[in-house]
Amino acid sequence: MNQLLKKAILEPNEFNLSAKTAWKQYQELGIQSDNTIRREISESWKSSKSLGVNPFQTKIQEIVTHHDLDNRLRQNEQLLSYSTERITHVLDLLNESQTMLSITDRQGTILHSWGDSQTLKRAEVLNIFDGGTWSEKSAGTNAVGVTLKTKQSAQVLFSEHFCEKNHDWYCAATPIIAPFTKELLGVVNIAGSNPTLHPHTFKLIIAETRNLSNSIINQVYDSAIRENLFLTTAMEEVEESILVVDREKNIIERSKTAMADPILSKALYIQTFSGLDQLITHSMLSGKKILNEETKIPHTKQTYNCSIHPISFQNMCLGAIISLKKTRSLPKSEKVTRSQEKKTSDPFQNITGSSTAFSHVLKQAKKAATIDATIFLSGETGTGKEVFAQAIHQASDRKNKPFIAINCGAVPQGLLESELSGYEAGAFTGARAKGSPGKFELAQGGTIFLDEIGDMPLDLQVHLLRILEEREVTRIGSAKAIPIDVRIIAATHRDLKQAVAEGTFREDLLYRLKIIQITIPALRDRISDVPALSRRFINELSSQFGKRHVEVTADTIKCLTDYQWPGNIRELKNVVQQALFNMEGEILTPSHLPAELTTDSQQTDKEQLLGALQAENGVVAHAAIRLGISRATMYRRMKQFNITAE
Repeated sequence: MNQLLKKAILEPNEFNLSAKTAWKQYQELGIQSDNTIRREISESWKSSKSLGVNPFQTKIQEIVTHHDLDNRLRQNEQLLSYSTERITHVLDLLNESQTMLSITDRQGTILHSWGDSQTLKRAEVLNIFDGGTWSEKSAGTNAVGVTLKTKQSAQVLFSEHFCEKNHDWYCAATPIIAPFTKELLGVVNIAGSNPTLHPHTFKLIIAETRNLSNSIINQVYDSAIRENLFLTTAMEEVEESILVVDREKNIIERSKTAMADPILSKALYIQTFSGLDQLITHSMLSGKKILNEETKIPHTKQTYNCSIHPISFQNMCLGAIISLKKTRSLPKSEKVTRSQEKKTSDPFQNITGSSTAFSHVLKQAKKAATIDATIFLSGETGTGKEVFAQAIHQASDRKNKPFIAINCGAVPQGLLESELSGYEAGAFTGARAKGSPGKFELAQGGTIFLDEIGDMPLDLQVHLLRILEEREVTRIGSAKAIPIDVRIIAATHRDLKQAVAEGTFREDLLYRLKIIQITIPALRDRISDVPALSRRFINELSSQFGKRHVEVTADTIKCLTDYQWPGNIRELKNVVQQALFNMEGEILTPSHLPAELTTDSQQTDKEQLLGALQAENGVVAHAAIRLGISRATMYRRMKQFNITAE
């Protein structure tokens, strides 16, 4: 343990006095003391200052809307369910130590908090409650903010906080890291303002954050193994070259065979290999495995049989495992035949739907693919905007160039500029030794897909607008402008006209993006496509559950077409997976569907919810425990049945 941290735990009064002095020197004179402040705290102070955080602000600045929070709770329901059981075991410790425990998502937004009621009330005054965002930009130096940047455990104690209002608080955060791909899934944080906390108790609190994080990671690992048995053997000693990539297609791990390959051993990004890049993009977008697809690595004459196994959690793509097995070179005539086959294939053929509304949109998308102009896709979450973007790219003249996707709402705010423009070596703390190209550079000649553009912060909107106007990017830490030739496809589920009126989205950027507009209909507006979509998902997923010839009864189809599908196609796919899991034989009946899809079950669920709430005097958290479900699920079902705690 760091000596300063040890001193903070064992001698909190003396430590806090020296930290307060160092804080005042920094705020008043810009002077930092290396002897009294830990390096990670010192760097976070600098970062907070550069982000324009007011050290005298009295509250967290960023709070997501109720609609946004509902979406995040739904997206992270599995993560929260993994934490519920463990948290019940530490509630006594939280109450006795006058502390609170929070789970945040990968952006640092608080999903839910547990603990001492008085501590929770004091935290609310600082906007530390469900929906508050503990990022560095929103709250200055704090444990969650440091962990978001470093993916490492962090403790920020008393006057180490950048904002003076937090100097009575201590917090300890631990990341929840996905196995295999090392993506950040969320953060566990314990915080309190008890000045008499015993050192032993504080050490125990830090240990509990790590125990909870490890418990969640283990359950995510088990889930990944169940979903994809390939992961259990992927990195063993096999003849194939195995690469593990994260969601941004950075190569983060490789097998011994890949390490021995002169080309594969040096590559840092999959984007280096154009053919392979297109395959993995398709796999990660569709969530489908690719088996024994032939591809060629540039700068070599060697062809490979390529298999790709995407890894996901909570409907979020975490990355993929790629297997490359050397094969013989094809005869020239055979190469021509296969090349012609690829040229004649329709990139839109895998998009299912024949309803009038959907057919019109499909026709628009095919027409848009032939025009090299900016495209704006709108539609509710889960309608398939990214699948459309990929198909438009594959049908365009840019199909042989990269397709680069970036979720503007998923990248931490402080990192989005470097994601778009790239950075030079040493541009900031934690930067790669050789620098890194931005997404616009990587998409050169191809297409960049800006997903959830409505969630982009205002200051980054200015940056993006400049790129669009000047058609060039400048890496952070460089003065050299790089010309870019990319096709832009932007997408959002938000009403950007309303966002402009509210001052959260720039009107000039909106007009830059809305050149060719395509609105993808919600699934409830194309309900006649549900049977075909269901059959497609059954065909794609049944083998994972040991099913071969699944039959669907007429009553089941009726349940599927009577439902309104608030989660759209993504929800339908999840329902099919759950139904296949519930099945014992080969016939899919209404009894295999989730309760919300059947009327009788809905009534039963509603009665159970009302009964639990009445028994617990309207306390939602207690009612959820009584029913054995997560708090997020409880709120979702209450919203579904229009039930309030009152």
